Amino acid sequence: MENADLFLKNAALIALYIFSLSLIFPFFRLFKGPTLPDRIVALDQIGVIIIGMMICDVLYAREKLLLDVVLVVAFILAFGSMIIARYLYKQKKEQ
Repeated sequence: MENADLFLKNAALIALYIFSLSLIFPFFRLFKGPTLPDRIVALDQIGVIIIGMMICDVLYAREKLLLDVVLVVAFILAFGSMIIARYLYKQKKEQ
């Protein structure tokens, strides 16, 4: 059973490093993005990557309580995306 725990911790650590590296491209699009929707999609992508990093941390630390935090952050991310999409839709409709 100890080998499985060691494998899971190492896999979570490797995935955490990969997620960290994958944050480079959305940040580039966030700062360089030509339009507002590009920047919003980049923020969404950054949020999803951070949620993945939080899940890796849950697997690494073996703290089940942190899953509730991940769930709340995911809900806020989805709800915020809907609000921003509605705002952009209304703004486009007025023009």
